[in-house]
Amino acid sequence: MTFWIFLAALGAAWVLQSYLSFKQTQSFTKLFVAMRRRGRVAMGRFKGGIVQGAIVLFGIDADGVITEGHRLNGVTVMARFRGFEDFTGQSITDIDPADAAHHGRQVRKAVENARENYRIITAGGQAPEPPSALARTVKKVRGTFRRRTPTPATD
Repeated sequence: MTFWIFLAALGAAWVLQSYLSFKQTQSFTKLFVAMRRRGRVAMGRFKGGIVQGAIVLFGIDADGVITEGHRLNGVTVMARFRGFEDFTGQSITDIDPADAAHHGRQVRKAVENARENYRIITAGGQAPEPPSALARTVKKVRGTFRRRTPTPATD
């Protein structure tokens, strides 16, 4: 009997999480479309995995000056977009991600990603997908256990 109660609770938690995830995605879509109607949008992401992630949206005018900003950061699907006016009035190519450090490392990385994405796209390229939490972990582990090749001695 306990198994079925546990299974029902697990199913209810999954349904609730799916619903909240849908609402968060819907909120992102509405905000992005509204910002896109007003002009160009630069988006930066930091995928957190187990730790919190962050998304930053900057509304940009024709000269590359930030007119508005929004950020979403958190671990759960309860996180919502908030105003992010720290960089309003600055050129996106000149912003310093360190100015967002008081919002956390994840937001700083997302701001850095937005700036780099803008630079790449205005140069005619395609912005790369940021590495996932698993890819970053695998890279760290490989770097830790990789054999160091000795440098040849010069005589």
